[in-house]
Amino acid sequence: MKHRIVSAVAAAAMLSVSAAPAAAQDAKELASKFDCSTVNFGLPNWTGVRVKTATATWMLDQLGYKTDSKTGSLPMVYQAMKGGDIDALLAQWMPSQRSIFRKYGIEGSLDVVSPNLLGGHYTLAVPTYVYEAGVKSIADLDEHKEKFGGQIFGIEAGSGGNDTIKSMLEDDYAGLGDWDLVASSEPGMLAEVEKRVEDEEWITFLAWAPHPMNINHDFKYLAGGEDYWGPNKGEVIVNTVTPEGYAWACPNIGQFLDNYDWTVEEQSLAMGLVNNDGMEPLAAGKRVLAKHPEMLERWFGRSGIYQTGGIKDVGGEKDALPIVRKALKQ
Repeated sequence: MKHRIVSAVAAAAMLSVSAAPAAAQDAKELASKFDCSTVNFGLPNWTGVRVKTATATWMLDQLGYKTDSKTGSLPMVYQAMKGGDIDALLAQWMPSQRSIFRKYGIEGSLDVVSPNLLGGHYTLAVPTYVYEAGVKSIADLDEHKEKFGGQIFGIEAGSGGNDTIKSMLEDDYAGLGDWDLVASSEPGMLAEVEKRVEDEEWITFLAWAPHPMNINHDFKYLAGGEDYWGPNKGEVIVNTVTPEGYAWACPNIGQFLDNYDWTVEEQSLAMGLVNNDGMEPLAAGKRVLAKHPEMLERWFGRSGIYQTGGIKDVGGEKDALPIVRKALKQ
Protein backbone atom coordinates (compact mmCIF):
# COMPACT_ATOMS: atom_id res chain seq x y z
CA MET A 1 0.00 0.00 0.00
CA LYS A 2 2.80 2.43 0.90
CA HIS A 3 4.55 1.61 -2.38
CA ARG A 4 1.44 2.48 -4.36
CA ILE A 5 1.00 5.76 -2.54
CA VAL A 6 4.61 6.76 -3.18
CA SER A 7 4.27 5.80 -6.83
CA ALA A 8 1.10 7.87 -7.17
CA VAL A 9 2.76 10.90 -5.57
CA ALA A 10 5.79 10.52 -7.81
CA ALA A 11 3.62 10.28 -10.89
CA ALA A 12 1.68 13.38 -9.89
CA ALA A 13 4.91 15.28 -9.35
CA MET A 14 6.23 14.25 -12.76
CA LEU A 15 2.96 15.32 -14.37
CA SER A 16 3.13 18.66 -12.62
CA VAL A 17 6.71 19.29 -13.74
CA SER A 18 5.97 18.34 -17.34
CA ALA A 19 2.83 20.50 -17.38
CA ALA A 20 4.58 23.59 -16.01
CA PRO A 21 6.48 24.57 -19.19
CA ALA A 22 3.34 24.12 -21.28
CA ALA A 23 1.31 26.27 -18.90
CA ALA A 24 4.00 28.96 -18.94
CA GLN A 25 4.04 28.93 -22.75
CA ASP A 26 0.25 29.20 -22.89
CA ALA A 27 0.33 32.16 -20.50
CA LYS A 28 3.04 33.84 -22.59
CA GLU A 29 0.99 33.44 -25.76
CA LEU A 30 -2.13 34.84 -24.11
CA ALA A 31 -0.18 37.81 -22.71
CA SER A 32 1.27 38.63 -26.14
CA LYS A 33 -2.04 40.12 -27.31
CA PHE A 34 -1.54 43.10 -24.97
CA ASP A 35 0.95 45.95 -25.44
CA CYS A 36 2.01 46.52 -21.85
CA SER A 37 3.89 49.74 -22.68
CA THR A 38 0.65 51.50 -23.66
CA VAL A 39 -2.41 52.18 -21.49
CA ASN A 40 -5.64 53.41 -23.11
CA PHE A 41 -8.33 54.61 -20.70
CA GLY A 42 -12.07 54.80 -21.33
CA LEU A 43 -13.49 58.16 -20.32
CA PRO A 44 -17.20 58.85 -19.73
CA ASN A 45 -17.58 62.62 -19.51
CA TRP A 46 -18.00 62.87 -15.73
CA THR A 47 -15.95 65.21 -13.57
CA GLY A 48 -14.77 62.59 -11.10
CA VAL A 49 -13.56 60.08 -13.67
CA ARG A 50 -11.94 62.87 -15.68
CA VAL A 51 -9.88 63.85 -12.63
CA LYS A 52 -8.91 60.28 -11.76
CA THR A 53 -8.08 59.41 -15.37
CA ALA A 54 -6.09 62.59 -16.04
CA THR A 55 -4.09 62.05 -12.86
CA ALA A 56 -3.42 58.39 -13.65
CA THR A 57 -2.34 59.05 -17.23
CA TRP A 58 0.01 61.86 -16.18
CA MET A 59 1.68 59.65 -13.57
CA LEU A 60 2.03 56.76 -16.02
CA ASP A 61 3.51 59.17 -18.58
CA GLN A 62 6.23 60.04 -16.04
CA LEU A 63 7.04 56.33 -15.82
CA GLY A 64 7.56 56.03 -19.57
CA TYR A 65 4.20 54.59 -20.58
CA LYS A 66 2.29 55.82 -23.61
CA THR A 67 -1.23 56.76 -22.57
CA ASP A 68 -4.44 57.86 -24.22
CA SER A 69 -8.02 58.54 -23.14
CA LYS A 70 -11.00 57.76 -25.35
CA THR A 71 -14.19 59.64 -24.49
CA GLY A 72 -17.52 57.86 -24.87
CA SER A 73 -20.66 56.62 -23.17
CA LEU A 74 -20.45 53.55 -20.95
CA PRO A 75 -21.88 51.14 -23.56
CA MET A 76 -19.33 52.44 -26.08
CA VAL A 77 -16.48 52.12 -23.59
CA TYR A 78 -17.40 48.58 -22.57
CA GLN A 79 -17.69 47.45 -26.19
CA ALA A 80 -14.39 49.10 -27.14
CA MET A 81 -12.73 47.48 -24.15
CA LYS A 82 -14.04 44.07 -25.20
CA GLY A 83 -12.60 44.72 -28.67
CA GLY A 84 -9.17 45.55 -27.25
CA ASP A 85 -9.19 49.30 -27.99
CA ILE A 86 -9.44 50.34 -24.32
CA ASP A 87 -7.38 48.91 -21.48
CA ALA A 88 -8.92 50.40 -18.35
CA LEU A 89 -12.05 52.12 -17.03
CA LEU A 90 -12.12 53.85 -13.63
CA ALA A 91 -15.87 54.47 -13.57
CA GLN A 92 -17.90 51.31 -12.99
CA TRP A 93 -20.50 52.52 -10.49
CA MET A 94 -22.24 49.58 -8.88
CA PRO A 95 -25.04 48.63 -8.53
CA SER A 96 -26.32 51.17 -11.06
CA GLN A 97 -24.21 49.73 -13.91
CA ARG A 98 -25.07 46.14 -13.12
CA SER A 99 -27.47 45.69 -16.04
CA ILE A 100 -25.04 47.26 -18.53
CA PHE A 101 -22.10 45.16 -17.37
CA ARG A 102 -23.88 41.86 -16.79
CA LYS A 103 -23.40 40.39 -20.27
CA TYR A 104 -19.66 41.12 -20.18
CA GLY A 105 -19.42 39.51 -16.77
CA ILE A 106 -21.29 36.42 -17.93
CA GLU A 107 -19.17 35.94 -21.03
CA GLY A 108 -15.99 36.76 -19.10
CA SER A 109 -14.68 39.30 -21.61
CA LEU A 110 -14.05 42.01 -18.97
CA ASP A 111 -12.49 41.79 -15.50
CA VAL A 112 -13.31 43.81 -12.38
CA VAL A 113 -9.86 44.55 -10.91
CA SER A 114 -10.83 46.18 -7.60
CA PRO A 115 -12.82 49.08 -6.11
CA ASN A 116 -11.27 52.52 -6.58
CA LEU A 117 -13.82 54.25 -4.33
CA LEU A 118 -16.06 53.11 -1.47
CA GLY A 119 -18.69 54.84 0.66
CA GLY A 120 -20.37 57.08 -1.90
CA HIS A 121 -24.07 57.44 -2.81
CA TYR A 122 -25.95 57.22 -6.11
CA THR A 123 -29.71 57.62 -6.16
CA LEU A 124 -32.49 60.20 -6.54
CA ALA A 125 -32.50 63.39 -4.52
CA VAL A 126 -34.65 66.48 -3.91
CA PRO A 127 -33.90 69.98 -2.62
CA THR A 128 -33.99 70.21 1.17
CA TYR A 129 -37.17 72.33 1.14
CA VAL A 130 -38.91 69.53 -0.78
CA TYR A 131 -37.55 66.93 1.63
CA GLU A 132 -38.82 68.95 4.60
CA ALA A 133 -42.23 69.19 2.91
CA GLY A 134 -42.54 65.42 3.25
CA VAL A 135 -40.77 63.86 0.24
CA LYS A 136 -38.24 61.69 2.05
CA SER A 137 -38.49 58.52 0.00
CA ILE A 138 -38.83 57.57 -3.67
CA ALA A 139 -42.21 56.17 -2.63
CA ASP A 140 -43.35 59.73 -1.76
CA LEU A 141 -42.75 61.17 -5.24
CA ASP A 142 -45.93 60.12 -7.04
CA GLU A 143 -48.15 61.68 -4.39
CA HIS A 144 -46.75 65.04 -5.51
CA LYS A 145 -46.53 64.32 -9.23
CA GLU A 146 -48.10 67.62 -10.26
CA LYS A 147 -45.52 69.69 -8.39
CA PHE A 148 -42.70 67.71 -10.00
CA GLY A 149 -44.30 67.85 -13.43
CA GLY A 150 -44.01 64.07 -13.57
CA GLN A 151 -40.33 64.40 -14.47
CA ILE A 152 -37.09 62.93 -13.13
CA PHE A 153 -33.92 64.65 -14.32
CA GLY A 154 -30.94 62.49 -15.24
CA ILE A 155 -27.63 62.75 -17.05
CA GLU A 156 -26.59 61.48 -20.50
CA ALA A 157 -28.47 58.74 -22.30
CA GLY A 158 -26.87 55.34 -21.80
CA SER A 159 -25.49 56.08 -18.36
CA GLY A 160 -26.02 53.53 -15.60
CA GLY A 161 -28.04 56.00 -13.53
CA ASN A 162 -30.40 56.81 -16.38
CA ASP A 163 -30.88 53.12 -17.10
CA THR A 164 -31.74 52.50 -13.45
CA ILE A 165 -34.33 55.27 -13.55
CA LYS A 166 -35.77 53.80 -16.75
CA SER A 167 -36.04 50.41 -15.04
CA MET A 168 -38.01 51.96 -12.17
CA LEU A 169 -40.38 53.64 -14.62
CA GLU A 170 -40.82 50.49 -16.71
CA ASP A 171 -41.57 48.47 -13.56
CA ASP A 172 -44.00 51.16 -12.33
CA TYR A 173 -42.07 51.21 -9.06
CA ALA A 174 -43.88 53.35 -6.46
CA GLY A 175 -46.39 54.44 -9.12
CA LEU A 176 -43.75 56.08 -11.33
CA GLY A 177 -44.75 54.24 -14.49
CA ASP A 178 -46.28 57.34 -16.10
CA TRP A 179 -43.37 59.64 -15.19
CA ASP A 180 -40.75 60.80 -17.72
CA LEU A 181 -36.98 60.68 -17.57
CA VAL A 182 -35.38 63.91 -18.80
CA ALA A 183 -31.95 62.91 -20.15
CA SER A 184 -29.38 65.68 -20.27
CA SER A 185 -25.77 65.81 -19.07
CA GLU A 186 -24.13 66.33 -15.72
CA PRO A 187 -23.73 70.12 -16.25
CA GLY A 188 -27.16 70.42 -17.89
CA MET A 189 -28.91 68.58 -15.08
CA LEU A 190 -27.18 70.61 -12.38
CA ALA A 191 -28.01 73.86 -14.19
CA GLU A 192 -31.68 72.84 -14.11
CA VAL A 193 -31.40 72.04 -10.39
CA GLU A 194 -29.88 75.45 -9.71
CA LYS A 195 -32.61 77.20 -11.72
CA ARG A 196 -35.42 75.36 -9.91
CA VAL A 197 -33.88 75.92 -6.47
CA GLU A 198 -33.58 79.67 -7.08
CA ASP A 199 -37.36 79.80 -7.55
CA GLU A 200 -38.02 77.13 -4.88
CA GLU A 201 -39.68 74.93 -7.48
CA TRP A 202 -39.89 71.19 -6.98
CA ILE A 203 -37.47 68.89 -8.76
CA THR A 204 -36.13 65.37 -8.32
CA PHE A 205 -32.86 64.41 -9.94
CA LEU A 206 -30.02 61.92 -10.06
CA ALA A 207 -27.39 62.74 -7.42
CA TRP A 208 -24.20 61.16 -6.22
CA ALA A 209 -21.25 61.46 -3.89
CA PRO A 210 -18.41 62.13 -4.25
CA HIS A 211 -19.28 65.27 -6.18
CA PRO A 212 -19.13 69.01 -5.42
CA MET A 213 -22.90 69.17 -5.96
CA ASN A 214 -23.05 68.05 -2.33
CA ILE A 215 -21.29 71.30 -1.40
CA ASN A 216 -22.86 73.62 -3.97
CA HIS A 217 -26.50 72.61 -3.50
CA ASP A 218 -28.67 72.02 -0.45
CA PHE A 219 -30.40 68.69 -1.10
CA LYS A 220 -31.20 65.33 0.47
CA TYR A 221 -30.89 61.79 -0.87
CA LEU A 222 -34.15 59.83 -0.95
CA ALA A 223 -34.63 56.51 0.82
CA GLY A 224 -36.21 53.52 -0.93
CA GLY A 225 -35.66 51.77 -4.21
CA GLU A 226 -33.15 49.36 -2.70
CA ASP A 227 -33.73 46.81 -5.45
CA TYR A 228 -32.58 49.43 -7.97
CA TRP A 229 -30.04 51.61 -6.15
CA GLY A 230 -28.89 49.36 -3.33
CA PRO A 231 -29.23 49.87 0.43
CA ASN A 232 -28.39 52.95 2.51
CA LYS A 233 -29.67 55.50 0.00
CA GLY A 234 -27.76 54.12 -2.94
CA GLU A 235 -24.47 53.28 -1.31
CA VAL A 236 -22.03 52.63 -4.14
CA ILE A 237 -18.86 50.83 -5.07
CA VAL A 238 -16.84 52.32 -7.94
CA ASN A 239 -14.70 49.66 -9.64
CA THR A 240 -11.77 49.60 -12.05
CA VAL A 241 -12.41 47.39 -15.08
CA THR A 242 -10.04 45.95 -17.70
CA PRO A 243 -10.25 43.48 -20.59
CA GLU A 244 -10.05 39.86 -19.56
CA GLY A 245 -6.52 38.96 -18.43
CA TYR A 246 -5.05 42.45 -18.92
CA ALA A 247 -3.95 42.98 -15.31
CA TRP A 248 -2.26 39.56 -15.28
CA ALA A 249 -0.57 40.05 -18.65
CA CYS A 250 0.71 43.51 -17.62
CA PRO A 251 1.31 43.02 -13.87
CA ASN A 252 3.01 46.36 -13.24
CA ILE A 253 -0.01 48.21 -14.62
CA GLY A 254 -2.34 45.66 -13.07
CA GLN A 255 -0.90 46.29 -9.63
CA PHE A 256 -1.04 50.05 -10.12
CA LEU A 257 -4.72 49.81 -11.08
CA ASP A 258 -5.35 47.56 -8.07
CA ASN A 259 -3.67 50.13 -5.81
CA TYR A 260 -5.25 53.20 -7.41
CA ASP A 261 -8.09 54.19 -5.09
CA TRP A 262 -9.50 57.51 -3.86
CA THR A 263 -11.53 58.35 -0.77
CA VAL A 264 -14.82 60.22 -1.06
CA GLU A 265 -13.18 63.27 0.53
CA GLU A 266 -10.17 63.24 -1.82
CA GLN A 267 -12.29 62.95 -4.94
CA SER A 268 -14.82 65.54 -3.80
CA LEU A 269 -11.99 68.00 -3.14
CA ALA A 270 -10.57 67.49 -6.64
CA MET A 271 -13.99 67.73 -8.28
CA GLY A 272 -14.71 70.94 -6.39
CA LEU A 273 -11.53 72.47 -7.77
CA VAL A 274 -12.77 71.68 -11.28
CA ASN A 275 -16.41 72.66 -10.94
CA ASN A 276 -16.10 75.54 -8.50
CA ASP A 277 -12.69 77.01 -9.32
CA GLY A 278 -12.46 76.24 -13.03
CA MET A 279 -9.30 74.14 -12.80
CA GLU A 280 -8.43 71.54 -15.40
CA PRO A 281 -8.85 67.93 -14.17
CA LEU A 282 -5.10 67.25 -14.12
CA ALA A 283 -4.32 70.48 -12.29
CA ALA A 284 -6.98 69.60 -9.71
CA GLY A 285 -5.55 66.11 -9.29
CA LYS A 286 -2.04 67.49 -8.78
CA ARG A 287 -3.33 70.02 -6.23
CA VAL A 288 -4.91 67.23 -4.17
CA LEU A 289 -1.72 65.16 -4.37
CA ALA A 290 0.33 68.12 -3.19
CA LYS A 291 -1.94 68.42 -0.15
CA HIS A 292 -2.08 64.66 0.45
CA PRO A 293 1.30 63.18 -0.60
CA GLU A 294 0.47 59.98 1.29
CA MET A 295 -1.75 59.07 -1.67
CA LEU A 296 1.38 58.41 -3.76
CA GLU A 297 2.72 55.97 -1.20
CA ARG A 298 -0.63 54.19 -1.25
CA TRP A 299 -0.61 53.89 -5.03
CA PHE A 300 3.03 53.11 -5.77
CA GLY A 301 4.49 51.56 -2.63
CA ARG A 302 2.13 48.63 -2.11
CA SER A 303 2.55 45.05 -3.29
CA GLY A 304 -0.52 43.00 -4.03
CA ILE A 305 -2.20 40.42 -6.21
CA TYR A 306 -0.34 41.00 -9.47
CA GLN A 307 3.23 41.67 -8.33
CA THR A 308 5.43 42.18 -5.29
CA GLY A 309 7.76 45.07 -4.52
CA GLY A 310 5.74 48.12 -5.47
CA ILE A 311 5.28 49.75 -8.87
CA LYS A 312 8.17 50.21 -11.32
CA ASP A 313 8.75 52.32 -14.42
CA VAL A 314 7.85 50.97 -17.86
CA GLY A 315 11.19 49.16 -18.12
CA GLY A 316 10.74 47.50 -14.75
CA GLU A 317 14.10 48.80 -13.47
CA LYS A 318 13.35 51.92 -11.42
CA ASP A 319 10.96 52.43 -8.50
CA ALA A 320 7.99 54.53 -9.57
CA LEU A 321 7.42 56.41 -6.31
CA PRO A 322 10.48 58.73 -6.39
CA ILE A 323 9.96 59.42 -10.11
CA VAL A 324 6.38 60.60 -9.59
CA ARG A 325 7.26 62.54 -6.44
CA LYS A 326 9.98 64.44 -8.32
CA ALA A 327 7.68 65.17 -11.27
CA LEU A 328 4.97 66.49 -8.93
CA LYS A 329 7.39 69.05 -7.47
CA GLN A 330 8.44 70.42 -10.83
